[in-house]
Amino acid sequence: MTPDDPFDTASLRATVLAAWAASPTRLAEDAAAEDDLARIGYRDRVVTELAANAADAATIAGSPGRLDIRLRDDGTVSVANTGEPLTAAGVRSLAALRVSAKAGDATVGRFGVGFSAVAAVADEVAVRSRDGGVLFSRARTADALAADGIADPVVRAPLLRLAWPDPTPPRDGFDTEVVLTPRSDADALVAAAAEQAPMLLVELLALESITVQGTAVRRTVETIDDPAHDELTVGDRSWVQITTRGSRWLMPGTTATPRPLELERLHAPTVTDVELTVPALCVADVALTPDRRTLDPSAEIGSVALGYHRLALALDPAVRLAAVPTPTIPAGPVDAGLRAAVVADLTSGPWLPTASGDVVAPERAVVVPGAPAALIDLLADIVDGVLDARVGHPSLGDQAALSLLRSVGVTELSWDALCDTLTGTDRPPTWWRDLYEALTPVVVDDRVREAIATVPVPRADGRMAVGARGLVVVDAPTPEVAAALGEVEISWIATVHPDADHPLLDRLGARRVSVAEVLDDPALQAVLEDGDPDDAVVQAVLTLVAADTDAPTPPWLGGLPLPDGDGEDRPADELLLPDSPLRGVLVDDSPFGVVADACVDRWGPDVLRRIGVGWGFTVVTDEMPVGPDHDLPDEDLWWDTRADEPQRVVAVRDLDLVDPDRWREALSLLAAQSDCRDAMADPDGYTAWWLRRFARLDGVPLGHLRAPDDTTFTGLLDVADHPDAAAVATAFAGTEITTTDLAALVVDRLGDPARPVTPGVAAAAHAALVRAHRRGDLDLDRLDPPDRVRAVTGGATTDGVVVDLPWLLPAVGAADAVVLTPPVTADAARDLATVLDLPTASEALRVTPTEPGVPSTWSDDPASLAFAVARGIGLPSGEVRLHDVLRLDVERDGVRRTVEVDWWVDDAGIHHLTRDDGTRR
Repeated sequence: MTPDDPFDTASLRATVLAAWAASPTRLAEDAAAEDDLARIGYRDRVVTELAANAADAATIAGSPGRLDIRLRDDGTVSVANTGEPLTAAGVRSLAALRVSAKAGDATVGRFGVGFSAVAAVADEVAVRSRDGGVLFSRARTADALAADGIADPVVRAPLLRLAWPDPTPPRDGFDTEVVLTPRSDADALVAAAAEQAPMLLVELLALESITVQGTAVRRTVETIDDPAHDELTVGDRSWVQITTRGSRWLMPGTTATPRPLELERLHAPTVTDVELTVPALCVADVALTPDRRTLDPSAEIGSVALGYHRLALALDPAVRLAAVPTPTIPAGPVDAGLRAAVVADLTSGPWLPTASGDVVAPERAVVVPGAPAALIDLLADIVDGVLDARVGHPSLGDQAALSLLRSVGVTELSWDALCDTLTGTDRPPTWWRDLYEALTPVVVDDRVREAIATVPVPRADGRMAVGARGLVVVDAPTPEVAAALGEVEISWIATVHPDADHPLLDRLGARRVSVAEVLDDPALQAVLEDGDPDDAVVQAVLTLVAADTDAPTPPWLGGLPLPDGDGEDRPADELLLPDSPLRGVLVDDSPFGVVADACVDRWGPDVLRRIGVGWGFTVVTDEMPVGPDHDLPDEDLWWDTRADEPQRVVAVRDLDLVDPDRWREALSLLAAQSDCRDAMADPDGYTAWWLRRFARLDGVPLGHLRAPDDTTFTGLLDVADHPDAAAVATAFAGTEITTTDLAALVVDRLGDPARPVTPGVAAAAHAALVRAHRRGDLDLDRLDPPDRVRAVTGGATTDGVVVDLPWLLPAVGAADAVVLTPPVTADAARDLATVLDLPTASEALRVTPTEPGVPSTWSDDPASLAFAVARGIGLPSGEVRLHDVLRLDVERDGVRRTVEVDWWVDDAGIHHLTRDDGTRR
C-alpha cells in the first residue's frame, strides 16, 4: 500500500491475474458472471444501485445523505453522494464481484453485488472518495491480460475485477463520486435518474434529497402521533406511511384524499420485479435473490402485513376503505400470500370507527347498507359496532364498497334484520319520528318498503307495534288538535303516538284519519254500548271534541257517561244542560237529568251539546234503517202507515215527554232548531206524522188545525194560532185526510150550517175523503154517518144525494146535491156515498122524459153540433133526441116532480137535447 495506491489495488490485481493465469476457467467464469449480472440481474438498475450505495454511506455516517447526478461536459455521468467514504474493504468488495462489504444492520448493499449494474452501461467507472479512489476499465483489463499472456475469455473481459488507483478527489461538498463513462446515450441515463429520484427517496430513507442536473427533489417527513403515522412529501407527491417491525406501508395521497394503487411492485427496499395488487406501497425487509429482483425462497411474506391495519387507521374515516385490497386475481403467489395476510390483519385489527365513537376490528363491526348518516347516528347506541356513517361515505351503499367491507369480515345488517334488532328498543316517540325521517331517503322502491315494514312504531297507549300496518295516524289540522292528541290516550283504536307521526308511516301501511273518524270509529261505539267506558275514554272523547270544533260527532256519542247534578254518571243523551230550554217544555217527571255544573265549567256547553247533552230537541238520523228500532215513541205505528219502508229516518226524539200544556213553547223550540225543521220537512216523515196525531195546541190535535197559508180546508179546519205555525206547517193538517179522526172532524164540520164553507172547499173535502177511503186510512166502523151534509150550494142539507152522473145534477136539485171536484166519476161518487152513508143520484131517483123527443143524429142536427162544441167533446155517432122543451119526471121516495133541463141521458145511453131558439120548431 503506497500513498499513490492507498487501497493496494496492485496486490489485488496481481492476485486476480495469478488466479486467471492459473485457471483460464476462472477467468471465463468471472467474465460470464459479470456479464449475466449486467445484462440480466441488474439491468436497468444502475441508478437504483448507486442510490442504494449512497444510502448505505449515509446510514454508516449517521447523517442524512444527499445524492447528486449530472451529465458532465466530457460525456461522463457523475453520481456523487455524502456519507461514509470508500474503504479498503469496499474496494475489495467491488473487485471481488460476489462479495459485499455490508455488515451489521445495513439494509442495502454497500459496494456489493449490485454495483455490477454499472457494467451494463459503461466500460470505465471511477469511484472517487475523499480517502482515495479506484478506477475500473474494461480496456485496461484487456491490456493487463495481454501483458501477462492470458488468453481473452469467450466473452468480453470483466470490468470490475481489476482496479487501479484514481487520485482524483470527488466533487466539492461530497464524500464519494462515481463517474461513469457510458458506452452510449448518457442523456437517457440521466433522464432515468430524474424519473426515479422521487421513488428512490421514498424507498431509501437515509437519503434526504436527490439532485439531477441541478434540479433537487427532497423528502420531508411529519410524524403524527394520533394515530401514529408519517406524512411524507417527495417533490409534488404525498404519502401516508406507517412503519411496522418488518416493513413500511405507504398510501399515495393524503389522509383525506388517498389514491390507492392498483398494480405496484414490492420494494425491499428498492423496487423488485414482484408485482403486487395491494392498494399501498410495500417497502419490506425481506430476503431477496442475489439479483434483488424476487423473493428468496426462504422469505416469509405474510409477516410483512402485521400491523397493516394501522395504515387504514391513519386515514380519515370516510376514506379508510382505500386501504382494503379490491377483489382481483392475484398477480402471483407472492401477491396472493401478501393479500391474504393483509386482509387477515385488516380483519382482526381495530381500524373501523363506529357511530358510538369506538374503533373496532371489522370482525366486530356491522354495516347497514345504504343507511344515511342521520340513521347511523340514531343507531349508534343500539346496534353494537355499527359503523360510523363516514366510513365509505358517500358510496357505502355501493356494491363495491360493500364488497370491501365483506372481504374483511364486516357483518352486513339487512333492513328486515335491522327492524328485528330495533324490536324492544325503549326510546321516546320523538326518537322514533327521527328514525322514520332518517329511513325515508332509503325507501326508494317496494322492495325496501317491504323490508322495513316491521319497523317498531310507538302507539299512543304506550305500547309498541310491530310495523305500521293496522295503525291509525290522527291528523292534526290545528295546533289545538295537535296539543290535544299529545294529552290523551286513544285506547279504542291502535293509534300512532302523535310525537312519532311521520309521512313514512303512511307508506308503510298506517291509515291516516281525521278526528271525526276517530270519534266515529265502531270500536268506540262498541265501548260505549258495553256501558262501562273508563275515565280515560271519556276524557279522550271530550278533549278531541273540544279541540276540533269542526269535527262532526256521531249520535251514539250520547252514550258517553257524564256526571249529573247528584254526582252519578249517566249517558250524555240522558242529561240536559242546566239552562236548557228543553227542560222548560218537558213533563216534570221526565227521565232526563241535569249535567253537573263542574262538567259544564270544564268543557263548556258547546262541547257537551255536540256529544248529546240536551239543549233542545235531539234529532235521530239513520241512513239505512232496517226497522222501527230507533227508540222513538209510536215508531212502529208510523212504520205501518207507509206503503214502502223508509230509506232514511230523520226524526225528533222524546216528543212524548213534552208536557201537554207546554206544546206552544215546544213548537217554538222546534221551529228555532234547524235540524228539527229539517226533520219535519217531509210531511210523511216520523216527526210530522207524530205531531199531527199526538201533539195538541190549546187542547186541539195539531193534525186538526191548518197552517196559515193552507186554504184546502178553509172553514172546515181552524187556523193554528201560533207565531211559528208557518215554520212547522207539516205538523198541521195538509191537503189530505190521513186519519179517521180527522175525517170525522171534517164530515162533522161539513154538516155544520154555522160554518161558512164554500162549494169548492166542500167539493175538495169530499174528494179528500174518497182518497183517504181508497188508501185505507179510514175506519168506517168508527166514522158515524152525518146528520147533515154540505150541498153544492154551500149550504147544509139533511137530504143530500151524491151526484154520480152529471146530467142528474138538475134532477137532484142544487140544495141537496153533494158533489166532488170535477170531473165527476161514478166510482168516486159511489165511494163518497159509502163514506157519508148517502145514496147516489142514480140510486135515489127514477127519471123519465115527459115526451120522447124527435129522433136525429149527431151529425145532422145543428143543436147536437152546438152541444158538442160547447162541451169540448168530439162529435159522437149514433142517435140523438131533440126536444123543444126537455122536461123530466123525477120520483124520489114516492114523491114526484117535473124538472125542466137542457140535457139528459137515458138508460139506453141516448142523449136528449133541447133546441136553442134558432132551431126550435
